[in-house]
Order: sequence, then structure tokens, then C-alpha cells
Amino acid sequence: MKARRIVTTTLCLVMVSLCVFAVFITTAKAQDEGAAAEEASLFDLTAIARDIIIVAIFSIVGLIILMIGYKVFDMATPYDLNRQIAEENNTAAGIAVAGVLISLGLIVAAAMG
Repeated sequence: MKARRIVTTTLCLVMVSLCVFAVFITTAKAQDEGAAAEEASLFDLTAIARDIIIVAIFSIVGLIILMIGYKVFDMATPYDLNRQIAEENNTAAGIAVAGVLISLGLIVAAAMG
């Protein structure tokens, strides 16, 4: 139950930080002269919404690819990784899984970037 709470909290923090990041990378509208400058908003809300949707889609696709990669690695090993890490506290299996997830994350980030 504690692990589920940690994962949920982490996911919420990541999504909030991605939304804040999308707001800050969106360029402000160039303000025109005269009356148009008063009507122009600082942020283009449609661009912000589009960026947030794109960030969410890429995040979900990246997580799905990481899960598939973990399952493939789990099938390639002669033992059950979940049981080794959770029940038997096998540090070597945890380090191997961490290495696989980091390397897959770098590959997915390079492919999507």
C-alpha cells in the first residue's frame, strides 16, 4: 500500500511539473502597438494547452515503452524479477533492473526528442 502511495504521489508531481514546464516554455505573444497591445494576452492559452497535451502523450508513450522493455527483460532472465526484488531483497537484481530502465529511458528520450 505504501508503494502505491509513493507511485501515485510521484506521478502527480511529475504531471504538475510537466504542466509548469509547458507554461514556461511557451513563448509570449508579441505585443502590437496601440490598442492591440491592451487586448493581447501574455500567454497563448491554446499553445499552452497543446503543449500540455503533447507532453502528457509523450510521457504516457514513454512509460508504456519502459514497461514493455521491463517485461521483455523480465522474460529474458531465468528468474522472476518481482519476487527477487520484493521478497528476497536481491540488491543485484534491483541494480540490474535500474540499469535497464535508465538505459531504456535514455533511448526513449533520444528517440522522442
